[in-house]
Amino acid sequence: MNLSTQLPSGLAWVGKLEKAGCNPIIRPQRGGPAADAVFNPAAIVHNGRVGLLCRAIDFTRKPSGPDNWSVSTLVWAWSDDGFNFVLDDAPAFDPEPDSPYQGGFEDPRLVKAGDEYVLTFTGVRDFDRTPGLIAFSRDLKHWEWGGEVLPGRAIAIVNEKIDGWYYGYWGNSSVFLARSRDLRSWELLKEPALRPRSGYFDELLCESAAPPLLTDDGILLFYNGDRGRFPARRFARGVMPCYVHDILWTCYSTGWALFDRSDPARLIARSAEPVLVPDCLYEIFGISFYTVFAQGYVEFKGRRFLYYGCADMRIGVATAALS
Repeated sequence: MNLSTQLPSGLAWVGKLEKAGCNPIIRPQRGGPAADAVFNPAAIVHNGRVGLLCRAIDFTRKPSGPDNWSVSTLVWAWSDDGFNFVLDDAPAFDPEPDSPYQGGFEDPRLVKAGDEYVLTFTGVRDFDRTPGLIAFSRDLKHWEWGGEVLPGRAIAIVNEKIDGWYYGYWGNSSVFLARSRDLRSWELLKEPALRPRSGYFDELLCESAAPPLLTDDGILLFYNGDRGRFPARRFARGVMPCYVHDILWTCYSTGWALFDRSDPARLIARSAEPVLVPDCLYEIFGISFYTVFAQGYVEFKGRRFLYYGCADMRIGVATAALS
């Protein structure tokens, strides 16, 4: 099947996304839950401000059990302009001592469906067991716990029903589909909606990024891809010492896929090249080298904001005009 690699004119703004000159907009902060890393945020507009629910790590906190390398918590950061954020002093989501998720909570995605906010995130039981969790709120402070709803991570939900169903794109090898009438109980669809492609930026895996956008032209899904191992000089020529130019790294970057508006399983277009690649030092060096990992999208004050993790350590944003 030959897919288009071009977006319709109504979605041409995707190709105009530019990284902000003030990146990284959030860095690790001493003495708090994000002492060593803050990255991969969900994004929402609430009460006239942009809220980022960020994954945060403080390495002084040791996980229980031998299979977890850290404990991740989810911490709010708030901004009046979408660029300058103040991080909360305490996590909003933090595993209790008797929690089954002693590796913590990772990589949230957040939408508003009707009159409630829907949060999907990952619970880390151990390195190999990371089920998809869901929670609900009307004020982003008090949460109804929905528990484990899918067997894997990276659940990105379309926030409007399509023919009576909510759809979620999930998984971090291929991207699969699930659907629900009420957002509480989910039915898995068998076939992947998006598979890795040999020779492309997503040849090793693909994983949902920000929640999908339901547009007149279709369902736009940003997704993160890993190209496997590649020569470092591809993206880093001129910014790294020559003696490491030939080191091979994995590389996470962000592309897009477009699905039929009335059939969320039918792929109609897909990017041949990523729209975000790790080409800045703050995206190259960190806990995970050569990584941009988008997870949050909002429209705010005449601009589109796509928020992403940088090397699993910081947060950046790419923007485009709303019109």
